[in-house]
Amino acid sequence: MHGYHTIVRVPRTIPRFALGLALGAGCAAMCVGCGAETPAAAPAVKSLPKASAQTAQPSAAQSDPVQPATDPRATQQGPPARRPFASAPLADLAAEGKNRAFDLPEIDDDKMAVAGIRKLAGKHITIYTDLPVGEVDELPAVFDAAVPLWCEYFGVDLAKIAQWKTYGHMMRDKERFVGTGLYLESLPEFPHGYSQGSQLWLYDQPSGYYRRHLLLHEGTHCFMFRWLGGAGPPWYMEGIAELLATHRWHAGKLALAVMPRTRDEVPYWGRVKIIRDDWAAGRGLSLTDVMHYDAQAHLRNEPYGWCWGAAAFLDQHPLTQAAFRQLKEGAADRTIDFSKRFQERLKPHWNQIAEDWQLFVTQCDYGYDVARAAVVHRPVAPLPAGGAKVTLDTARGWQSSGYRLEGGKTYEISATGRYEVAGGANPWPCEAGGITLRYHEGQPLGMLLAATKGGSRASAVSPLINAYPVGLSSELTPDSSGPLYLRINEGANGLGDNRGTLEVEIRRK
Repeated sequence: MHGYHTIVRVPRTIPRFALGLALGAGCAAMCVGCGAETPAAAPAVKSLPKASAQTAQPSAAQSDPVQPATDPRATQQGPPARRPFASAPLADLAAEGKNRAFDLPEIDDDKMAVAGIRKLAGKHITIYTDLPVGEVDELPAVFDAAVPLWCEYFGVDLAKIAQWKTYGHMMRDKERFVGTGLYLESLPEFPHGYSQGSQLWLYDQPSGYYRRHLLLHEGTHCFMFRWLGGAGPPWYMEGIAELLATHRWHAGKLALAVMPRTRDEVPYWGRVKIIRDDWAAGRGLSLTDVMHYDAQAHLRNEPYGWCWGAAAFLDQHPLTQAAFRQLKEGAADRTIDFSKRFQERLKPHWNQIAEDWQLFVTQCDYGYDVARAAVVHRPVAPLPAGGAKVTLDTARGWQSSGYRLEGGKTYEISATGRYEVAGGANPWPCEAGGITLRYHEGQPLGMLLAATKGGSRASAVSPLINAYPVGLSSELTPDSSGPLYLRINEGANGLGDNRGTLEVEIRRK
């Protein structure tokens, strides 16, 4: 018999991780940059500077909306940055494209060549760079491959943007670009990438993947401001850019909004690590916390990880995907109303969404399958006197048994059936006791787990974060009454290749 051993150890302090609904978010600005994960043995990427006047992030329990944020460039020393959309309403710009913020300057290519700056020409982007031949020559093709994918995601007619042109600047030596006038005097200091109008500037990065990532991130900003009239408040602007910059590029084919399968696929990206490290340090954020990021939050590295996480989660979760993808229709709105409308639409399901977000944060990993990991809820009934049997799908995360257990009472849970885990060419047959050749979270892979959702709904942490190992048979005595949930012991990144079901019997002792 197995006792009450938890599989996941929860930190003592978990700030701002409540399940309640709190509305509000800041306004966006067109200030962009990305941070990178830096392995100890590799050259370091410049770290993002600390904001000198950073606004403290409100907790999820706060219900007062944050004040509209200002453009972070307003606090920069030196000449003010050229603001996009300064001379016409955003809707007019999206429809007519007549604002001079999108005009491209005339560049003397011969002068650039003398200065050691090469020209890489593509259909939609021309990139000027001081990097040697071969290292960045693929970038115009990457950008051009992204354009139809952006059109598809945002619902923009590809024919409408057929003549769209942008300039990119991939810099190793900034002074070369300053001396030739390619680096505008109006630009603020930025650590990695920045976009303005129809131009973007990128510092060289230590991996080919991360160069492409920054190009696609800033390119997403350029596309949204030009063809949608804006990019929403900070969490959405940076989250959607991170989502659509996380890519797979192979044999000239580009895929956007991918969930990286391994760290090796995305060197120096580091977004998963940010979430995992913050969670381990007791700094887990709710979705509402992320939506409260103000316009200066992204002077730090961590918000990029959280905004990516929120966008990836909301874009794939079955309860949020439709509403999230419709946010593009309000991209010109940078006010708190943008997030209020979104959360109000999701209000009937918000507690379920917030709980699934907790599971995502606490178990965040490469290849996380948001849709399969979403908790399956069912109407709950008292357990019949003679017990009951339920069928468990081994390719899904937590699933409600549909039966309520009473606190302080003892129940026997037993399971029968064979299924496959770690599928593919060599799947592993498995029973409810799991496979001892591989462990996950301290228990055999594929082992049957159980949890009860009793106690107060206001609890800061979902009971599903703690699981009881059941195996082939075990006794459970819940502390409080609540529905019984079941799953097999496997990370959300390994559910997709499982095959088969498990028959579980629940009986009162």
